[in-house]
Amino acid sequence: MKRFRRRFRPRPLTTRRKLTYGMLAAIPLLAIFTFGNRGLLNRASLERELTELHEGLYRDRAIGDSLRVEIGKLQRDTAAVERLARERYGMVRPGETIYRVEE
Repeated sequence: MKRFRRRFRPRPLTTRRKLTYGMLAAIPLLAIFTFGNRGLLNRASLERELTELHEGLYRDRAIGDSLRVEIGKLQRDTAAVERLARERYGMVRPGETIYRVEE
């Protein structure tokens, strides 16, 4: 008696199996797109850092502009130089008397 070999017959894909295989393929892809080197989380942190850098840049530019204005005042106006000398360094003109008022 001859033995017959069973032929391999692939089982048809059911809806449940299709869904399972699809999920098994989608989970790693989602993980890569979310947590990978160019993932969504990394992109969000980079955008936050970019916003902070832009804010710092605008703040530094404003400080630089105000300093340029003050430099221009001190170069042109002798009254501004005198005010600065009196306020910061406690300088007085010859013959002036300083009165300190205690609160």
